Amino acid sequence: MRAVRVWILVLFAGVSRAPALAATAAPQATPSTATHSAGAGSAPVDQYFGSFGMSPLSIRSSIGFLGRQYHYRTISDHDLLHKALLTEDALRKWRTAYPADPWLAPTFFHLEQLYQAVQTEEARKHATAILKAVVLYFPDTKEGHLSRLRLAAGFPPLVAESPLVSSPAPSAAPSADADASSAPQAIPSATPSPSAH
Repeated sequence: MRAVRVWILVLFAGVSRAPALAATAAPQATPSTATHSAGAGSAPVDQYFGSFGMSPLSIRSSIGFLGRQYHYRTISDHDLLHKALLTEDALRKWRTAYPADPWLAPTFFHLEQLYQAVQTEEARKHATAILKAVVLYFPDTKEGHLSRLRLAAGFPPLVAESPLVSSPAPSAAPSADADASSAPQAIPSATPSPSAH
């Protein structure tokens, strides 16, 4: 969401300054801006991948949402891995269709961080597979370098996780004491009654 706001701000700033920029010479594109331009093989926002038809934005959002669910402990490890695998399937299909998309390496690395956080052997296997994919497909990116370092260092040992946070159960039928205390009370009026004269 924050990235969308930044892009909107950049677009509006660029539109308001367009006449002034047209009069000056075009600045040279730096490598970082050239790789993030819309014409550099990026997937369109309305392109959908995977069995659930996830767009690139929904893939990135899903990874963040699953991470929040895991850290707040509102989802079991099994359910989280199931949803993450569906997201990974969409991400891999995105990579197949648009291999030069500059958002692929950060998204793969973000998914790896989610897998690494989950304290199960199955999640660690998926994290290792993602790291190897980042090294293979995006070797010259920052994420490729970090993936090589993480593979060389290995993962820390698994630790016990806190239990899931249960949802509060709805209360039973209201008790008789609650009915008496919640009955509407007469509110005193500031205007005198007509019978007082």
